[in-house]
Amino acid sequence: MYGQLIEQAEKYLRSLYVQDSIAAQLKRMLAELLATGESNADSACRALKLSRRTLQRRLRAEQTSYQKVLHEVRAVLAVNYLSDERLQALEVAMLLGYSNISSFTTAFKSWYDMPPVEYRQKVLTPHA
Repeated sequence: MYGQLIEQAEKYLRSLYVQDSIAAQLKRMLAELLATGESNADSACRALKLSRRTLQRRLRAEQTSYQKVLHEVRAVLAVNYLSDERLQALEVAMLLGYSNISSFTTAFKSWYDMPPVEYRQKVLTPHA
């Protein structure tokens, strides 16, 4: 099951490159910006060459918001990062723009109903 989740996450990220909605553009931009620590709305607006108000209006037209898009990107990237045993949970949290492990753990539980440590054990432990 967890192998399927990872496949789905990778498929999802690839699919973003064929979509042209503002939400898809924002997802691509956030995936890049998160790694640099610049995952705030102002950085995203600058990268997309849009005012903050225009971004909000266009996202609302697509029935989403900056926060929803950010959470979706973080959730997908989290499972990808956690499947890499070279990364510590704190490093994953930092890569996703969380200031501490507690915030990341809380968010991860809300997405997947388990803490990141448990998810990682299930993903990295070979099934008998």
